[in-house]
Amino acid sequence: MKYFITGGTGSLGKALIKRILESDIKNTVIVYSRDEGKQANSFKGNPRIKCVIGDVRDFHKLNTSMAIHRPDYVIHAAALKRVDDMEFYPDECVKTNVTGSENVANASMLNGVKKCMLVSTDKACQPVNVYGSSKFIAERIFTNCDYNSNGTIFASVRYGNVIASRGSFIPMWMGALNKGETIRITSPEMTRFLFTLGDAVDTVLNALYNCEGGEVFVPQINSYKITSVFEACKVLTNQAEAKGEIVGLRPGEKMHEDMLSKTELPYTYKVDDLNLLCIRPQYTNRNHNKTWERYDGLEFNSGLHVSDDLDQLVELVHRGVSET
Repeated sequence: MKYFITGGTGSLGKALIKRILESDIKNTVIVYSRDEGKQANSFKGNPRIKCVIGDVRDFHKLNTSMAIHRPDYVIHAAALKRVDDMEFYPDECVKTNVTGSENVANASMLNGVKKCMLVSTDKACQPVNVYGSSKFIAERIFTNCDYNSNGTIFASVRYGNVIASRGSFIPMWMGALNKGETIRITSPEMTRFLFTLGDAVDTVLNALYNCEGGEVFVPQINSYKITSVFEACKVLTNQAEAKGEIVGLRPGEKMHEDMLSKTELPYTYKVDDLNLLCIRPQYTNRNHNKTWERYDGLEFNSGLHVSDDLDQLVELVHRGVSET
């Protein structure tokens, strides 16, 4: 199979490429990214990887690239993601996360791609910031493209904070703790969904293989208080006496994140044998043949699914950091 990954030079993109190539020696990957330096440093010399320098904002380049390489599957991971920055540059966020996603979807449809998966975020669920709003619209674009598609299957997958991904606060905290610096904590009551890069790859690929059209997939994972994450980082760096400074929320931040809302519960199903939920679209031209059980649990708000197991969190953070 041939996979086309936008944003393939990011943390998730590189982990996806590694897993895809390991899973079948016949698999090949087209990396579509505007970061030529990372393309050269990460993938140079691998005959199963083809790098294309391009931006998802450029529909003509996307369409031409897919026409040349004829991918079977597209995973759209390219995005502008920094919550506070996007509050001040909403125009740039829309160009990449909304228009760029529409470009990827349209090029996929025009070139006969089998499945096209949007990598979304918990911040798209009941959004309060520009980044989350842009991803919410991108999800709707993919659902609507699926409704209008005669061939290509479109779906989305949400997830939370990936430990030790590029820009993650956890490795920054651990680095600061090792230097004896005070850690800046937004709020002692803040909670976040956390999982590892390997878990993120599992989530995206399981969603890709199980989608039938228009769905949004959500992993069932624990959330943790930010103060508990701080304690776990102290344990892992042997800095038991380290101090934290409460600085308050940044622009666009939520106290608690949402992965699955109350309004989505009537359309939510449990994917068989996987720790994954599926929100089926409210309007579709597809026959969804998989007979999954309805999900009858609570909405996934990070304030409702908090784990207080510090040992479990220490192990999770250690595993997440070790994967990078």
